[in-house]
Amino acid sequence: MKTLFLFTLTIILSTNLSARENPFAVTDAYEEASAKILEINETPKTLEAAQEAQYIKEMQEKMSKVTSLDANKNKVEETQKKETPLIKEAPTPKSYSKKEVDSMIQKTKSQAEQKTKEIVKKELSKTQALEPTQVVYVKPRADVINDDELVSKQLLSFLKVEFNDNKLIIHTDYEVSKKFSIIKENKIIIDYKAELNFLTKKDDLDSRNYKKITIGNHKKEGYFRIAIELIDKPSKYDVKYENNLITISKIN
Repeated sequence: MKTLFLFTLTIILSTNLSARENPFAVTDAYEEASAKILEINETPKTLEAAQEAQYIKEMQEKMSKVTSLDANKNKVEETQKKETPLIKEAPTPKSYSKKEVDSMIQKTKSQAEQKTKEIVKKELSKTQALEPTQVVYVKPRADVINDDELVSKQLLSFLKVEFNDNKLIIHTDYEVSKKFSIIKENKIIIDYKAELNFLTKKDDLDSRNYKKITIGNHKKEGYFRIAIELIDKPSKYDVKYENNLITISKIN
């Protein structure tokens, strides 16, 4: 500062000396000196301002970099938070006992069976709806004997007969000795070897082709006789003897 002051003073003195020689040159010299003084005085301020501006600029750049780093860091953290649920460890599978597994299998099987039954029931209901069936119940007649159904009668302790409209079967343990027909009376006669003591037995047969059966005792002659009275001629019937069974069938 002392040097600046002395330099300024020298200039002013020089100016004054020059003014004495030329009175008209005082103003210009003074103004030039003043301008230089102002320039010298302002130079430090200008430099300081420039340095301050440069410092502010550098700080702004540093702060901008820090802000950018913080922003990037925040983005990375947000990305990690979003992706974290996706990379969680898979839960450890639950272990089941054999009893629990069998129970689950049985339950699944029952559900499948129930579902199948429901489907079948649904399909059947559709079929029945499309094709309704009409069932007519006819009460069987009491006076009609089914062809396959045989009526059984135990006539004597050693003799039983079974019959319907078209067939008559004689059951006994004794052997047949003779068989013949009486055409005029529409009878078939069968004799069995036996010496038995019993009274004559007669029974009516509720059949369309067989009218009556009679069992007579001929103990002295050593046999007993069965006479079957027919509705039609004996030639209309077929007689078979097999395994001690006599089967008389109506020929259609």
